Amino acid sequence: MNPPDTSAAPPLRILTVDDEEIVLVALRETLKQQGYTVVAASSAVDGLNALQRETFAVVLTDQMMPGLTGLEFLAQAKKIQPDASRILITAVLNVNTVIDAINKAEIFRFILKPWQREEFLSAIHAGLERYQTLVQNKQRLAAALAENERLQTQIRELKA
Repeated sequence: MNPPDTSAAPPLRILTVDDEEIVLVALRETLKQQGYTVVAASSAVDGLNALQRETFAVVLTDQMMPGLTGLEFLAQAKKIQPDASRILITAVLNVNTVIDAINKAEIFRFILKPWQREEFLSAIHAGLERYQTLVQNKQRLAAALAENERLQTQIRELKA
């Protein structure tokens, strides 16, 4: 699976947050091998700080972490960067987790532990595509609104 074409745009960043160093290294190396730009944070606080400094296309976190759970972290991430695709890694998926994920953090995908490499990469790729589509749609909307304003100005000038 190849990363999305980003030749005309700055590289899309992926933020990975996990308190277990071995998992964090595995996630980072798996994604880097695919050509992705990855920032790794070993706590939710570090992840939130990274979100304040940089823009991310995908935010990936473990559910069970000290301090903030993955869902609590992603709910805050949504407020900071609402366009980022949010992905939760969890070993236990129950109805309450799903409901909270939808209501609080608008999770894009769940990845169940232990994950299959191809499923994991497919979820990341889909998250990047979703992000790119949102950004492109916002750019198109802004261009259409600007053109509409330009045309409205011309109409007013012709009527005058």
